[in-house]
Amino acid sequence: MGRRFPGSIGSSSSSSGGGSFGEFNAYEVFSVNGSYTWTKPTGIAGTRILVHVWGAGGAGDYGNSGYNSAHGGGGGGLAVKYIATSALGSTEAITVGIGSSAITGTGGTSSFGSHCSATGGNSGANNAANQGVAAYGVGGLGIGGDINCRGGRGGAGSGYGSTDAGGGGGGSAPAPYGLSNGFPGGDTSTRGGGGGGGIGGAGGFSTYTGGGGGGSMTRGQYGTSSYTMGGNGGAGTHGPGGPGCTLYYGYNSYGDGAAERPGNGKGRALIAANEIIFGGGGGGGGGSYTQSSTATVINGGNGGPGGGGGGYATYESTAVYANAGNGGILGGGGGASHYGYGGRGGNGGGGGGSGFGGNTFQGRGGHGLIIVQYRVN
Repeated sequence: MGRRFPGSIGSSSSSSGGGSFGEFNAYEVFSVNGSYTWTKPTGIAGTRILVHVWGAGGAGDYGNSGYNSAHGGGGGGLAVKYIATSALGSTEAITVGIGSSAITGTGGTSSFGSHCSATGGNSGANNAANQGVAAYGVGGLGIGGDINCRGGRGGAGSGYGSTDAGGGGGGSAPAPYGLSNGFPGGDTSTRGGGGGGGIGGAGGFSTYTGGGGGGSMTRGQYGTSSYTMGGNGGAGTHGPGGPGCTLYYGYNSYGDGAAERPGNGKGRALIAANEIIFGGGGGGGGGSYTQSSTATVINGGNGGPGGGGGGYATYESTAVYANAGNGGILGGGGGASHYGYGGRGGNGGGGGGSGFGGNTFQGRGGHGLIIVQYRVN
């Protein structure tokens, strides 16, 4: 059985052979935005193929546009469809949508021929209708599939000022096989950054420390309001979530303290002829605190495959310029506080919002993704 892991896939990848157990024995993966041509194999066998089509993620917003801005971007939709081999053309046009980088944009639509498609998620400052739902950071939707799912929404931000603004966590893409709609990114409050959504649970809420990213099995944990401990990442089916950061301070001596960095989500991804598994955990939440003139700055942890990135938050009123965690494949990027960088979404995941600072701080949405499974002689 051929295997391809997301970290090594280029614009497309394929595997075939007669050793698979199950209906199919070959597959192809398209993970970089662009236009491609899928050629129907001369030795194609069986009565049908199976395609998964994910739209691209929306970008996060930054909190310069008024009260309750800084939402995370929505995750791309998912269409899952069995297509009769007799209905296939000799070639089929494939489009992999591009992840949005504009706060008012939308992630690109992905498609497999005229058979099915999936729209991208709205960016955090875009509340235009997306397949019947109008909301900031709403997820995209599958179209024409046997199963059509909506991506997770971006987490709500609290951006309304340069010294007290939080970024919403990026929304996630739906789970493989269309078992559920996507899970949302974590909402946020004072100076926080919500965790990115994972395919098995929402991102964690945040106040003074970053929320944990959702995992492929459970949601991310909340960041604490005491600015001492970030939220743990949600658990994955094949690995744990990353622990949140810890910040310790000795008040008898200003600047005396210690910190432990958050962990990245663990777990594996498997794409094969009869199996799709994104089993990673979410990234742990990060944070920062300054005592006297000594600053401790801890970035958010990255999500594993199927997990969202950890959020980043700060207790400070001044700029720190730290990063929220990036989402793993299908996971949303973590949200960031003011002058913090929102995490990027993985393929299909929305980007994290940023509390304040300008249009270089929001996280970009991830590109779309298409997986084709079939049988050849």
